[in-house]
Amino acid sequence: MAIGIKVTQWYKNSGRDLPWRETKNPYLIWIAEVILQQTRIEQGIQYYYRFIERFPDVFSLSSAPLDDVLKQWEGLGYYSRARNLHAAAKTLAEELGGKFPTTHTELIRLKGIGPYTARAISSFAFGEATGVVDGNVLRVASRILGDHSPINEQKYRKNFQAAVDSWVQGVDPRAFNHGMMDLGSTVCTPTKPACMICPVEADCVARQEGLEAILPIKSKKLKRKVRFFNFYIYKNEQAEIAIQQRPLEGLWGGLWEIPNEEIPHPQWEKQEAGSEANFQFSFKHVFTHFDMMGNVFEASSPNHANSPSYTYISTDKIPIFAFSKAVLKIFHRLGIL
Repeated sequence: MAIGIKVTQWYKNSGRDLPWRETKNPYLIWIAEVILQQTRIEQGIQYYYRFIERFPDVFSLSSAPLDDVLKQWEGLGYYSRARNLHAAAKTLAEELGGKFPTTHTELIRLKGIGPYTARAISSFAFGEATGVVDGNVLRVASRILGDHSPINEQKYRKNFQAAVDSWVQGVDPRAFNHGMMDLGSTVCTPTKPACMICPVEADCVARQEGLEAILPIKSKKLKRKVRFFNFYIYKNEQAEIAIQQRPLEGLWGGLWEIPNEEIPHPQWEKQEAGSEANFQFSFKHVFTHFDMMGNVFEASSPNHANSPSYTYISTDKIPIFAFSKAVLKIFHRLGIL
């Protein structure tokens, strides 16, 4: 029996029940897929319901101010996802009349929609017979094929994509792709895979050759970069704090923040920022590609209030603005949120 049939039948009997799997609405599928990038399902479900309640369709999303979209995204991280959602929604609403393209080759032209998301929308919403390949599916495919190519290197991705594309032909694309994802999440796990209950055990080269613990292969990552910052809580005479909005592009694009500066490591180690600024604490925040080490200082001197980029707000107004997790972490540590 072909791999595609086995995976599809297994999913129909054992697949997970998730809210975005109950719809063929491309907008809802799109939102779910973007939220779940770099996000655990348990956390993502909460954001999914909150986001679609606030923006139930592409027109409500496209017409909303970007600040509102970022506020709904607050805490999820990777804020370029929210900015790209907003931009693509405008294209869909204003240029395409709210209608989604039906193939992954057309969907990928929208801002922020990459190969994975394009295939997910076209498969789950429109039934396109294309494989949806995420990290879990790469692991399953690597083991089934007995392929020693590093799955985290883009140049080998097309080979895995071609294999999954071949397996999905002639079966229900929705059931097959959901099944592959679920196999990776619940059966073909990174360690101690449950091969005895896997529907494709007999087809799996890794199982036949005893390579379950070896595959998939990942090439070694470069040493993580560490960057050092000082953050400042500046207060005016009304005890309001200074915040400023970041440029749309780059780290935390479009979000609000407290004043900060990137500094050399030796300077950061000294935990000093002038006689008027009092050191409070240090913290670490982890990004995908680097670690941030931060020092936090407080200052009430009016000398700090001169920047035209600052907006001063009372602490009870903090929930109105969209801040990064790192800045929210600072507010919580200081007891002002």
